[in-house]
Amino acid sequence: MIKFCVLFFICGFNALAADPSAWSHESEASIVQVGGNTTSESYSAKQKTGYKLDTHIFTGAARYLQSKANQVETAKQWDASVRYEKELGENWGLFLQHGAESDSYAGYIQRDNSDIGGKYIFLKESDQNFFGEVGYRYIKTQFISGEMTYANSGRVYLEYSAKLNDSVTGKFWAEYMPNFTVSDAYLLNYEPSVNVMMSQILSLKVAYLVKYHNKTDPNKANEKKEDTSFTTALVAKF
Repeated sequence: MIKFCVLFFICGFNALAADPSAWSHESEASIVQVGGNTTSESYSAKQKTGYKLDTHIFTGAARYLQSKANQVETAKQWDASVRYEKELGENWGLFLQHGAESDSYAGYIQRDNSDIGGKYIFLKESDQNFFGEVGYRYIKTQFISGEMTYANSGRVYLEYSAKLNDSVTGKFWAEYMPNFTVSDAYLLNYEPSVNVMMSQILSLKVAYLVKYHNKTDPNKANEKKEDTSFTTALVAKF
């Protein structure tokens, strides 16, 4: 993964001089600090960079979140991924993706996800977009307990976005992953969000992310199946 990232950015910098319009960037940052009788602070950041060369699309993405209450850490998450996509036609495409994520408060130090699958665009217009992906995912998870697990999973992803007016855009995505190794286990993630444009580059984003897993650790009586995060962030697209 590291070699792929290095190669991607080296090729990208060489191509940037030739065609800057082939690049796309989306940066997101949020900071919330509360003082007084109680103190808390929360930091989150996301970055997504893409480069398109003819029918080839390369994308790198990363996300980080940390929260503290009275100087005690209460949440810490991160994820990063690289993706290659090949357009086969106006509506069809294939993709390869590898990513890693971590959430120690959910019980795992690192989870590696390797994906292969297809993409289909159902709707692509100036004011709305709708596409879906279907594929296979191989999952390697290292838990805090030291246990290492390996799993085979399916993946179905849907994303719909619509321009509500000249300055407001809404988006909703959902991701369902049935576990083929443990037949009664699955993951379900989804996020509705609204973007309000402040300028040609900057916008204000409000999003509610839900991560649900139906199988919990029987040794953890208080473990919840659902993790949620509500964020308000400043977004820059260029």
